[in-house]
Amino acid sequence: MIVGGHDTSANVFLFAMILLGSHPEAQEKAFNEIKEVLGDGDRDVEKTDLSKLVYVEAVLKETMRMFTIGPILARKVDKDVKLKNCTLSAGSSCYLFVFNVHKHPMWGPDVHEFKPERWLEPGRLPDNPNAFVAFSAGRRSCIGKTYSYMSMKTTLAHVIRSYRITGDHTKLKLKMDPMLKPESGYYISIEKRT
Repeated sequence: MIVGGHDTSANVFLFAMILLGSHPEAQEKAFNEIKEVLGDGDRDVEKTDLSKLVYVEAVLKETMRMFTIGPILARKVDKDVKLKNCTLSAGSSCYLFVFNVHKHPMWGPDVHEFKPERWLEPGRLPDNPNAFVAFSAGRRSCIGKTYSYMSMKTTLAHVIRSYRITGDHTKLKLKMDPMLKPESGYYISIEKRT
């Protein structure tokens, strides 16, 4: 579980860097928030800072929506489930393509665009509480969710306040094995902020 958690968090972090590098306006908003919360020095991120990094968390959530690291969930059906056009029989396996759930039209007409702001306006989010399932849902949801957000926000804060990122997410070619990863490389570069 520990290795899996680190691998998934690292991939979310890399996709976030690619997206921030591709969207300089979002990167600037994140940088300004980090600077406001942490100041001009290079002090460590403290626990009390994490709840103030609201836009940084929105960047991470939007990254996980666009590039769902665990794109498929598998479940064993424990009782017959009647759907609109069929019935899932007890004892069968069911696969949920989370990647497609995160691209469903319920996310709005800009579903294919990187828009961290959607997480800051609750009215822009789908009404369905299971619309965002990057950490799974229900009893089988990820036990490391809180730690994951803490570590990714901390790491992103340290990187963004020190480096300017350039990236191009349009060049990515993705593969699943069982996690979503770039097959084509990451297409990012960093430059020290002055």
